[in-house]
Amino acid sequence: MDSLFKKIPVINRRKLWIFLAFSGIILIFISTLIPTGKKDKSKTAGVTAEEYSKSVRESVSSIVTGITGDKKPTVVITLESGVRYNYADSKESDTSASTNKEAEENRKATKQSYITVKSSDGGEEPLIVTEIMPEIRGVAIVCRMGDDQTVAEKIQNAVTAALNITSQRVYVSGGISNEKG
Repeated sequence: MDSLFKKIPVINRRKLWIFLAFSGIILIFISTLIPTGKKDKSKTAGVTAEEYSKSVRESVSSIVTGITGDKKPTVVITLESGVRYNYADSKESDTSASTNKEAEENRKATKQSYITVKSSDGGEEPLIVTEIMPEIRGVAIVCRMGDDQTVAEKIQNAVTAALNITSQRVYVSGGISNEKG
């Protein structure tokens, strides 16, 4: 390799180095223009209620598929509310009362402020301590063989165990299969 480099004239070596340097700069510039596919998830805190519902629906569908063999059961999940967050906060007592009467009234009054952190875009966001997923209000399942009492009971037991809900919140029914073939 060294002998090959020595055979190139000095003027051509300089041109080669300049060409390689410019090529490297161009490649670096092009790589900054190509999207990497990574999304900035720092702007959204955790999971949305829709994402949670979709995840639960897919889990229940796989349970039903495992029991009945129905490749596309219809599963509907109803949530009690959206995702809730508990934020880190600091409480300060309010001792700015001027008279004894006001002091007694305001003794229990506290100021609540949230602890914030700087986000990647330079803004401030409250610091999330816990993320509370919504409670599942009900699950409705329509699948092949759902009218069979034994199959429906197996599905109901599996779903109640997986989601930690009561059997009154799960309804299973038979229906026309969505799968082809």
